[in-house]
Amino acid sequence: MGQLAAGIAHEVNNPLGVVIMYAHLLLEEADKYPELTSDLSMITDHADRAKKIVSGLLRFARQNKVDAKTVSITEVLNDAIIPVEISDRIIINKEYSISDPVVELDREQIIQVLTNIVNNAVTAMNDSGTITVSASDSDTDVTISVSDTGPGISEDIRGKVFEPFFTTKSTGKGTGLGLSIAYGIVKMHNGSISVSSNTDPEKGETGTKFTIKLPRFRGVSDEHI
Repeated sequence: MGQLAAGIAHEVNNPLGVVIMYAHLLLEEADKYPELTSDLSMITDHADRAKKIVSGLLRFARQNKVDAKTVSITEVLNDAIIPVEISDRIIINKEYSISDPVVELDREQIIQVLTNIVNNAVTAMNDSGTITVSASDSDTDVTISVSDTGPGISEDIRGKVFEPFFTTKSTGKGTGLGLSIAYGIVKMHNGSISVSSNTDPEKGETGTKFTIKLPRFRGVSDEHI
């Protein structure tokens, strides 16, 4: 699947690049033809969205191996939050209960997973609310959870969130590849990822929680050879 995705992405990239370049050039000259501005804007917006999808496919294709190294899980968690654009109306709580921070994993891949989940939480809360990043460990595993106080994910679509190209964001705002890539990365680490959510205020605080469980050290089993 990774090779197929990479092949498609590379083949589409070249003609798409031409479309994007000329669409933007035309839009820059649209002041001469104001009646065309709306149509040209639509072309550039959708071409740029296609570019994001292709980039997502390439990222998906590259996640075919794990470059695991010994790192500190608390440093990974903190570094994953830094790139996220967070408004003053969002509070991030860090609840780390780690007895031993040393783990063996692909730092960049796990940061990608966590950053994506935190970004989704920010979007879901419409830039206002609380995000809680928790972590605990045992001798063999590390468990990480990211929860938000957003409106929650309805039960009828909850089972689809890890499917490629599935997104609840409006057109042009998301490719639907973020969580599917996250799912693949976690599975390649021999871990698990799950989601729970509440949309009913009468049952308690609304929001969504993603939970990731990773082995502390990588082992090789027949399943992953």
